[in-house]
Amino acid sequence: MPKVTIRRVTKSDTDFILNLLPSLMDPELPHWRDPEVMLDIDQRILKAEIEEGNKDNAIFIAEDAQDHQRLGFIFLEIGTDYYHREPHGHIADIIVAPEARGRGIGKMLMQKAEEWTKDCGYSLLTLNVFDDNKKARKLYQSLGFTPDLTKYGKIL
Repeated sequence: MPKVTIRRVTKSDTDFILNLLPSLMDPELPHWRDPEVMLDIDQRILKAEIEEGNKDNAIFIAEDAQDHQRLGFIFLEIGTDYYHREPHGHIADIIVAPEARGRGIGKMLMQKAEEWTKDCGYSLLTLNVFDDNKKARKLYQSLGFTPDLTKYGKIL
């Protein structure tokens, strides 16, 4: 297996990231979620993050160390726990390129998220995942994540 490096995002990664975003809509979404609206919001947030940056957030790119082929990315933010009001690391987005799936890239990016969270001085790392995204949930549980709250929605 080729060696993989994880590095900070650069502006030249913008198209790679934006082209991966539609795969976030692959799992079954709740009927009231509009995938086009979700995609538009994600695109705007990530574009702004890459262009302007935010000292509290980070985007990392996984790439093949030899040929520099980009394999995936992870977008990390600082969240605040509702009950404890303490800051923590939060995974906003993680996507592995389709041709790189099944090679452990997601785990490497998740390890980078843990490292980044610890470096920020936090002891909690969170993420959100759609209930029907069983493959992602299995990965997260294998890495020690446990379910916390389950959000329900109803259109009125």
